[in-house]
Amino acid sequence: MRLETDLPDIRNSRFSREPAPSHWPRGVRQLSMKGSALFGIHEETGNLYWDGKLVQTSNRLANFERGLAILIATSAASLAVFDAIRFFLGH
Repeated sequence: MRLETDLPDIRNSRFSREPAPSHWPRGVRQLSMKGSALFGIHEETGNLYWDGKLVQTSNRLANFERGLAILIATSAASLAVFDAIRFFLGH
């Protein structure tokens, strides 16, 4: 059984009538339950879409995380070099 979606009705009532919390940025509005029907996920890529438009997301590391990753990678590489030197010198 396939349900037909009334997109014009959903688009007209996509936002909640409730005011957004005061700490939210100006212009950001809450979705209504009907409005959540405008979200979609691409099955193969896992990308998120809103009313057919790609929602930009990023998985970037923060500066602390990036610095920690560099420190760990550098430490691991230097340990590998020192172990190789010890191995070849017979210690």
